[in-house]
Amino acid sequence: MLSETAAALGVASLRVLRRPGRRPEVETPGIWFSMSHTGDLTVCAVATSNVAIDVEQKNEPREGRLAGAVPTGFFTAEEQKMIARDPSRLLPVFTAKEAWAKYRGLGLSLGFGSFDEASVVAEDPGVEFTRVFIDGAICTACHQAGEDLVVSRRSLSPQQLEAGAAIDRSERSR
Repeated sequence: MLSETAAALGVASLRVLRRPGRRPEVETPGIWFSMSHTGDLTVCAVATSNVAIDVEQKNEPREGRLAGAVPTGFFTAEEQKMIARDPSRLLPVFTAKEAWAKYRGLGLSLGFGSFDEASVVAEDPGVEFTRVFIDGAICTACHQAGEDLVVSRRSLSPQQLEAGAAIDRSERSR
């Protein structure tokens, strides 16, 4: 999937490098990628500068758990109020936070309640959040403003899902 997405930027082949405690990257200079999955849906974003993407399926148990009692640690006070007024804002806010954390290379250690989209853009005006429209899901990419961005999506087979889960388990155990 990564190779197919990168081909849209004219990149013929890629080799992924995995290092403990760091996000995967490619050897090809000037090419960045990010992948995310939820259920059987996987998205891949490729750009010529830093890029990160997150996707969440709508109407999944996780969304219900988050919306039922908006966790204070994940959202700023203003976001909590907004989500309480309009629960449909939960996943767009959450995917933007996930994408920013991946963009920074810090993952969940970033402290999601310490920032919101407006504060990110104020701190770094070169950053842009792009909503990617996918039926049944909410997807947000974080990238350099004005950057060419290629995003692809695919539903994976059970075998592909298990292979990806095995890689995830292996990397988390390091």
